[in-house]
Amino acid sequence: MTDLAEQLVNTTLQQGIYHIELNRPAAGNAANLAMAEQLLAAVQALSTTAGVRVVLVSAAGRAFMAGGDLKVLQGDPAVLKQVLGMVNQTILLLSECELPIVCAVQGLAAGGGLGLALAADFLIAAEDVRLSVGAPAIGLSPDAGVSWQLARWVGMRKAMDMALLCTSLDGQAALACGLVSQLVPKAQLMEAAWQCAMQLAAGSQQALRHTKRLLRASLQSDLPSQLQLEEAAFADCAAGPDFAEGLAALMDKRKPQFV
Repeated sequence: MTDLAEQLVNTTLQQGIYHIELNRPAAGNAANLAMAEQLLAAVQALSTTAGVRVVLVSAAGRAFMAGGDLKVLQGDPAVLKQVLGMVNQTILLLSECELPIVCAVQGLAAGGGLGLALAADFLIAAEDVRLSVGAPAIGLSPDAGVSWQLARWVGMRKAMDMALLCTSLDGQAALACGLVSQLVPKAQLMEAAWQCAMQLAAGSQQALRHTKRLLRASLQSDLPSQLQLEEAAFADCAAGPDFAEGLAALMDKRKPQFV
């Protein structure tokens, strides 16, 4: 990663926003061994990077990520296993991340690219976006957590349609079924993604962390258990400094300055 020509994943930290950018545009950001390794390292660094409030994932070029690199898919099975293993670790870490995750997607997001996009909490898409499971069309099964995530976002019926019939979604269709949070002209994609990330970064991190955890838990929780989780989270927030600041800001008719 010392050679700039081999820098396939860029990271920056600005105003509390940890920005991960896929940077293999000539190949449609298709994942090879080096990219999978660098992406995993970028996500692993979240746990040791101070001051991060929001994660923003984007990609350079016309496509977000066109799945796996064909040379990897056709090459040494041991290398393919390595790539899949690192991609899976990346998806797992993102799914366990308590920080809000925003993903900006343009062009094609297929296979592992779709899995990476689905791991975000907010999916901001350009009007030229095309979301595809991809793998079954070439005789492979889904990877990168797509089989686990897709039905949770769009329901089993729509997931079956996308996966078994290899139906891709354009921007309007993805917005209509709730797969994307916001659809914008391509020229405005990064501006919209940054606006979303900055709004989250300005929010109460304690409240956002608890809220994200509660919503995720609700998918596997019964109502009595969920009410108990809510009660504990509410009490923790009420005892924290952000609640006091939020009340003071409300009374003073100003924007709160959360910790």
